[in-house]
Amino acid sequence: MRLTILFISTILLTSCLKEERPVPKREAGDIISNQVSIGSKYEHQAYFDLSANQMTGKNSKDIWDIGFEAGENGSRVIINTARNMMVYSTDKTNLADITSENGYLTNPKFDNATGNLDSTGIGNWQDGFVRIIDMGYSAAGSPIGFYKLKVLDVTPTTYTFEFASIASTTSTSVTLSKKVEYNFTYYSMLDNAEREVSPKTKDWDLVFTQYIHQFYEPVETPYLVTGCITNRIDTKVKMITAVDFDDIDLAYASTLALSENTNTIGFSWKTLVGNNYEINPNISYVIQDHEGIYFKLRFIDFYSETGEKGNPVWEFVEL
Repeated sequence: MRLTILFISTILLTSCLKEERPVPKREAGDIISNQVSIGSKYEHQAYFDLSANQMTGKNSKDIWDIGFEAGENGSRVIINTARNMMVYSTDKTNLADITSENGYLTNPKFDNATGNLDSTGIGNWQDGFVRIIDMGYSAAGSPIGFYKLKVLDVTPTTYTFEFASIASTTSTSVTLSKKVEYNFTYYSMLDNAEREVSPKTKDWDLVFTQYIHQFYEPVETPYLVTGCITNRIDTKVKMITAVDFDDIDLAYASTLALSENTNTIGFSWKTLVGNNYEINPNISYVIQDHEGIYFKLRFIDFYSETGEKGNPVWEFVEL
C-alpha cells in the first residue's frame, strides 16, 4: 500500500525518560535567529548545531537507503523514511527465492518517528528472513521500486549484509565497518556505496527533514511529514505551550521533565492553512543538548524572503 504524501499537523507525544543531570551555571545568551533551506520539494536534510549556531551538514535525501547503528553493541538497522520507504516481511531465508514483491505487500512497517530503535521497519533481522524494501520516492517524486535485503551478521566493529533488486537472481554481499563517532553508518543499495550523511554525533542537535509520522485519528494512517528531528544521542526536548517564550528561563527549564523522543519538536509548529503554512505562535521548545546546555527555541517562519517554502526560520536563546 502506497502512502499519500500530506503535510498536516497534530499534537506530538512527549515522555520523560531519564533523570536529568546537573548542568554547570552559564551566563544566558542573546536571542539569535537562524534558518536552513531544505528545498521547496523538501529534497534535502539539513543538520544544525545550536551551541555553534551553524548548519553542520546537508545532504540530498536521495543519497542513502539504510543506516547501521554504530557502537560496539549496535545491532539495529534503519531505513530512510524521508523517502517514504517501507519494509515487508517474508517467509524466505534466501534472496534468490524472491523475484517479485507480489504476495508480500501487506502490513508495511517503518521506523518509529520517536527514534525508538527497538521499533524499526527492519526489526529483528536475526530471525534470518529476507526483507522486501519499498525504496519509496525520489526527491523528484518518482517511485524507485523494490529491493530485497538480508542482514547476515553483526560484530562489535562490522555489519555483513546482502541485497539485490527485487527481480534479480544474483545479489551483492557487503561487510561494512561501524563508524564509532557517528550515530549510524549509511549505505546506498541503489549505488552500492557507503554514504556520508549526518555529521559526527557531537556536531549536531537538530535535523530538518521529511519522515513518516503515524496518525491515529480520524483513522490509523501513516503520512510523510516535514519537520525537525533531534539527535537521538543525549538530546532532550520539551514542548512548551503554557509559558510565554520570553518567560522561559534556566530556573524554569531545569524543572522540566524532558523527552528523548526524537520527534518531540516534529512538525506541529506549523499548520497548513489553505495553500500556505502558518507558524503556531503558542509553541516553544526547551532543548538540552549533549553537553547539558539548555536552550529555548521557537519557529517564526517556514518561508524564505522570496516566499519559497522549505526554509524554516527560528530564534533561540542559550539559557
